[in-house]
Parts: sequence; C-alpha cells; structure tokens
Amino acid sequence: MPGMTDIAHLQRIIAAYGSDDPVAAVFQALDQALTNKPGHRLFTILVYHPQLAQSQRAWSSQPGIYPPGGRKALSQAPRMRQVLASGEPFIGHTREDIRENYPDHEKLFALGCESVVNMPVRWGGTVLGTVNLLHGAAHYCEADLPLIRCLAQLAVPAFMAMQAA
Repeated sequence: MPGMTDIAHLQRIIAAYGSDDPVAAVFQALDQALTNKPGHRLFTILVYHPQLAQSQRAWSSQPGIYPPGGRKALSQAPRMRQVLASGEPFIGHTREDIRENYPDHEKLFALGCESVVNMPVRWGGTVLGTVNLLHGAAHYCEADLPLIRCLAQLAVPAFMAMQAA
C-alpha cells in the first residue's frame, strides 16, 4: 500500500493537469516523484514522433547539459528503437551497458550515471515515448519497475499533447 509520500506525489501529478502549462507541470511533478525513490541523477522524458521516426527530449532534470526540445532520428538511438518496438522497459545495470547503448556515454559518466531505466509510456498498443532515469552503477533493479511504470503512465496526457504539438 502506498505511503503518504506516494499519495502526495500522485496528487501533485494529477493536480498538474489543471495548471496553465500542464505538460511542463506534469513532467516536473513526475521528476519530483521519482527523485527519492527509486532516485536519479538525470531524469529525461523523450516523446516519440512516429510520423518523423524521431524522438524529442521534452523534459530534463539537467537542462543545462541535456536541454529539452532537441530531436534525434531513431537511427541514432538503437536502445530507444528497441524499447519503442517491444514496449518493454530496459534496465542497464553497468557502465558497460551505458557505453554500448548511448553514444553520449562519456557525458553520462561525467554526471556519475552508470545505470539506466528506460520506461515506455503506452496508450493502448502504442508507445508514446519513454521516461528515463539514470544513476550510479547497479542502482536500479526489477523491483523498481512497477513504481516507475505506474507514475510514468500518469503522464499519458502530457505525452499525447506533445505528440500533437
């Protein structure tokens, strides 16, 4: 059963739906909800634009290093392609997992990021994008996935708004 802190995070995410800028407010509330449990050093949200075969960074906890707004072709992001195709999360436990799957691995290592979770956000059979958490080596495990998945799915309206923009 969720504790009061978990309920407060859920309430903040839901309250963000009614803000003047609901997309940013939802993503910020999601970032905050995942800060302590399971935690992250870098938190990003990528929205998938299938008609363009591109992903767009819609949110970043480190906007000075990983600014929102940029797009990249899925041909440049093999791990993103796999998560989008399978609809299943990816956990990278080690520095080697980061090196093999992310061309910007040196930048990630400089932030102390040596493990990752890429959680797909789905509506029906469609993957709308991913919620991505990065932290120190071996930080994430399978037991973290249900919480990440549940909170990430609350952002479906924000993902859909980003795709429509």
